[in-house]
Amino acid sequence: MNRRHIERRKGSDLWLRLLTWSGLVSGISLFAVLIITAMAKPQVETFFDRFYNLRLRRSWDMDLMNYIFYLLLLCLVCSLGGLIINSRRRRRKEDHICASLIVMLCTSLFGLALYLILISR
Repeated sequence: MNRRHIERRKGSDLWLRLLTWSGLVSGISLFAVLIITAMAKPQVETFFDRFYNLRLRRSWDMDLMNYIFYLLLLCLVCSLGGLIINSRRRRRKEDHICASLIVMLCTSLFGLALYLILISR
């Protein structure tokens, strides 16, 4: 009884495409969080700011911080959904765990914890 394996798959199915899109949306939202965090942080005083007596923002911009919160939640939901899809699809030998989704999930959880600590002050 020597059976040969016949490949019947025609390409990626809906779940694999959803898995890819969840990783893409999570990555883009984390990249946007980094950019918005750079804009929202307190400004650092330089020589020219002191020389020209320029006023600087000494605290975090809370309007931008709200965007960061929602983007981190989006990243958390997308990466968690992608990991659930990934755990349900692991039947074949060549299927693998998406490590990038795990990293994005941990990063978004860490970012949300920092956000909550910053808001509580």
